[in-house]
Amino acid sequence: MYAYIIMNSMSNKPFMFIVYGPTGVGKSDFAVALAEQIPAEIINMDVGQFYTPFSIGTAKPAWRESAIPHHFFDIIDEPKNYTVSEYRKALYQTVHEICSRGKLPILVGGSGYYLHALLFPPQVAKTSGRARENSENENLWQELFAIDPERAAQIDKNDTYRIERALHIWHTTGNLPSHYKPVYKPELDYLLLFVERDREELKKRIDVRVHQMLESGWIAETEKIIDTPWKDFIRKKNLIGYNEIVDYLAGKKTMQEYQQMVTAICTKTKQYAKRQFTFWRKLEREIKKEKQYTGTNIGCIETVNLSTTSIHAYSSSLLQRLAVR
Repeated sequence: MYAYIIMNSMSNKPFMFIVYGPTGVGKSDFAVALAEQIPAEIINMDVGQFYTPFSIGTAKPAWRESAIPHHFFDIIDEPKNYTVSEYRKALYQTVHEICSRGKLPILVGGSGYYLHALLFPPQVAKTSGRARENSENENLWQELFAIDPERAAQIDKNDTYRIERALHIWHTTGNLPSHYKPVYKPELDYLLLFVERDREELKKRIDVRVHQMLESGWIAETEKIIDTPWKDFIRKKNLIGYNEIVDYLAGKKTMQEYQQMVTAICTKTKQYAKRQFTFWRKLEREIKKEKQYTGTNIGCIETVNLSTTSIHAYSSSLLQRLAVR
């Protein structure tokens, strides 16, 4: 199973290592533990960490102080979207540059939409005309569901960006958005590792991390964007925690309101982690299906449970496998 991975990772053939998993599981710690033992560079795959104002609330690592080169952190300093097509193009260019230096690119993050685009490049519809405008009062998701239930079922009701894009395809081409299905086409070989923990342990880790982030100045970080365009941006992007803090700051800031805010953040973070598990199961099936039907040997999938295996134990095991020729 690992033969081609071992050969590719230790040769001049471009190869990337991808670390994905639910929020709070320890992905960044795992990536650093691995990168400290071999020549490697880390690439961010978490959408919230692209943006310069959001550090504490996105659990952004202290990448500037790290001896390990980091990429795609703090790359956007204005409230705008970074499309998956833009990300895919820039990321693969960076991956090839890292490989040319004789290092292993380690992609790490929890944004499944961007991960999926790396392996299944999005098929962009050829559109004409201007993008459709929608009033704030329209229920966009319900409108999409009435047009294309299959595509609507794949999109979270709060994901305004993808809903509007799907509606744009429909209104400018007359074709169902679900007809634009990406195909399995990674640009180079990879090992995709899903990092997980037992559910109850993960929930406790999320609770602890939310409290630590608040104690580290998350509220003050959010307060800085209140009177800026970033406030509307976080509403649209639905970055977990920031909206709850904005609402708390707009209230009387009582202890009761604080506790309600904390509970809401913890609950939404756990719900997000659950969606990431669901995404992983779907992606795993999708990749296996494509590999079976196409006969390609590009890419390999592996899972590690950090509740039963330590980060260092697994990374050491992985390095031993990579060292075999």
